Amino acid sequence: MIIVVKADLFNNGRLVYLEELYLGEPEHSQRTQCRAVAAGDSEYVIEAGLQDCGSKLTISDDAVIYSNKLIVSPAASYLGITRRTHAVVPVSCHYKRTHLVSSIDQQLHLAPSTPAEVSIAAFSLKLMTDDWTSETFSRTFYIGGLLHLKASYTGPDSAQRRLFIDSCVVTLSPDAMSVPRYKFIENHGCLTDAKEEGSNALFQPRTSASSLQLQLDVFLFYEDSRNSIFITCQLKATSEMWMSSPINKACNYVHSRWINEDGGDVCRCCDRICSKSTPGYDTNVSPQIPEEIVAGGTVTLGPLMVFNSK
Repeated sequence: MIIVVKADLFNNGRLVYLEELYLGEPEHSQRTQCRAVAAGDSEYVIEAGLQDCGSKLTISDDAVIYSNKLIVSPAASYLGITRRTHAVVPVSCHYKRTHLVSSIDQQLHLAPSTPAEVSIAAFSLKLMTDDWTSETFSRTFYIGGLLHLKASYTGPDSAQRRLFIDSCVVTLSPDAMSVPRYKFIENHGCLTDAKEEGSNALFQPRTSASSLQLQLDVFLFYEDSRNSIFITCQLKATSEMWMSSPINKACNYVHSRWINEDGGDVCRCCDRICSKSTPGYDTNVSPQIPEEIVAGGTVTLGPLMVFNSK
């Protein structure tokens, strides 16, 4: 596991010192392989074995994951104060598990748009600048600000596809099922965070069928000292001919009512359960056009560092 850390970790001009960085728990802080070394004038690096420094191994259906945490532990000055923030940054290495395939020729003939031919890499979730013109690589945010998120499908057939966000969740680790967690998109595209008092959550007008942009208020979990968050979203791409439906939609909550960004009265189910059996499921498409999901992909963005104030 190789971790590169910028000396100006928080992008505020206050440099993190070499001796303030280590990987793992406090008991690992004095081990050479768990500590940072200088890598130039403005960067530090930690290089440790995958099983060193208290790393934890987890195995899912399709991945082997080694996870740990980078600790930033500012030392107090001789006056007993510090002007820098203690931080815990989750880090992990993910490896695809090997899948065994029978050598018997199954003679499968896949249609050009079957899910098997679409790489999960065709789906992405990026942070954008405030004016939406370009991707931003800043990972430091403050309470009161906004996150500008762009989900995209970039497969070779993206011009014929429409992207939807089924669900999104914020957690304190890369594990989307970890606790605490906060779902801000649910029920096949309902931006539920927009119902919260004072929320500025909003799907933006589409700039292309194969992408969706949305803004979300920066927040921290109440009474939890951890300040790094992860955003995990379930994305899918459908045939562009198949327009909105109760399971393919991007619903804003504006003036106490649900409104689909793509038009059509398909958001009424957002306060219940949206499914294919929801009334009005087929009201926006000719029955001659088959519903076609190219593929679905889970994407995770993070860690993002969140602070109370600049």
